[in-house]
Amino acid sequence: MTDLRYTPTFKPTDWIDNVSRITADGPNGFNVRFDAIASDLHQAAAVVTGIDTALAQPVGTPTGQQLLTPGLDLVSLPGGDGWLYDETGAAFPSVGGSDSVAVMGLSLPADIRLVSFRAVGLWSGAPAGFSIALTRALLANASAAPDKLAEIGTTTSAITNPYDITVPVDASFAAVDLQTYRYCVVARGSAIQQAGGTSLSTVQLAYTAS
Repeated sequence: MTDLRYTPTFKPTDWIDNVSRITADGPNGFNVRFDAIASDLHQAAAVVTGIDTALAQPVGTPTGQQLLTPGLDLVSLPGGDGWLYDETGAAFPSVGGSDSVAVMGLSLPADIRLVSFRAVGLWSGAPAGFSIALTRALLANASAAPDKLAEIGTTTSAITNPYDITVPVDASFAAVDLQTYRYCVVARGSAIQQAGGTSLSTVQLAYTAS
């Protein structure tokens, strides 16, 4: 912020009753004094304008692409085998034939555009399958199907072991709208045969200011 200062310049000489001769002109006349007062008021107005401009500027607005790496906080849905954690904080679907589904809510900054979605972890190989999806759902309509912003998994990406994959976010859903939507990561696993062989250790989002 620019250094804003105001230093008054009007320093009048006192008039003395029955002694001073009051005139419009001259070094001690009304005109000189009023001109000095007007100059001080213009200076004060300029300082107030500068303060207003400075206060209107966003504070700490990021420039360029930023990264958000939330801690994994998956909550398993009932009816499946669930997701577990190991001592490193990585999450992995339970061994079993049924689908393991878990959801993690995201706290995103306002007024941003999502650029890409990244997932890091392990894959034990076929027949084990998994998907990690970035979704959004309407706040006011819980029954509406969520939008899928991005997805990484065995049916959508070329998976290696370990995997570290970044995919773009669907541009039509990239603008974050916290007044209308809630945002989540949805993790699914199926046909898991090796304990700890398939996992999710990191999710990361890249974004820019909108």
